[in-house]
Amino acid sequence: MQHSYLDFAGSLGLQEHDTVFIASDISQMAKETRANGESFNADLFIESFQKVLSNGTLIVPAFTDNLKDGDTFDRKNSKPTTGALSNKVMRRKDFRRTADPLHSVLVWGRLADGILALEDISTFGPQSIFGFLHEVKAKMIIIDVDLQNSFTFVHYVEERLQVKYRHPYRWKMHVLDAENRTTRNVVFHTKRPGILNDLYNLQDTLQQNGTIRVIAFGNAEIQMLEFDRAYDAIVKYMAEGGKLYKFSMKTFIKTKIKKLIGR
Repeated sequence: MQHSYLDFAGSLGLQEHDTVFIASDISQMAKETRANGESFNADLFIESFQKVLSNGTLIVPAFTDNLKDGDTFDRKNSKPTTGALSNKVMRRKDFRRTADPLHSVLVWGRLADGILALEDISTFGPQSIFGFLHEVKAKMIIIDVDLQNSFTFVHYVEERLQVKYRHPYRWKMHVLDAENRTTRNVVFHTKRPGILNDLYNLQDTLQQNGTIRVIAFGNAEIQMLEFDRAYDAIVKYMAEGGKLYKFSMKTFIKTKIKKLIGR
């Protein structure tokens, strides 16, 4: 049986008032679409979600993971590092981009104004996009990508729990919004030297206990979760000894050498 990508949003059981965050690698879905004799159109894909979420909110990440302390975030032109769909959505006039230099999102719908008004000195703080997703019990749809490469929300949980393997770094970043340029203090709760993210066991655990629902759509693998349930499940996982990281001596040494030579 062939599956049209335009039927995908309607197959997920979403409600019209839901708040939905999409993380995706759309290459497999686009490949399968072409094999079925269709052409994949990212605008039509987004509009299929908007139709389902007629009184809801749609959020697409537009993170800029390549920026560093002292860099400039151009709200209009800084290219997202979160994949092809993000870059396509950024060109749409019905979506607006938030001003967080590191973890901006593109947003459309009922709660858009509230999301655009979010402001927190910490990119993973309670008034960040991640705190918002937790508070409103938003849903996350993960298309053909694992948690290791999509679940930035986990760092919000780590900051709330004040884990010892992460440390708050204080950056000054510039934000360019049209012709208005401001300097913004940003707290970035990030890994200590030698620490690497490792969410593979967490993913298995959340799938096994039902926090993550795995859905097959053609050859695409879809994971779906609710942020509030995921938060509680991660806290429980860590309390029972589960880890969200591993230590690499090689990475530790490389980091120390870079620091010594000023890179």
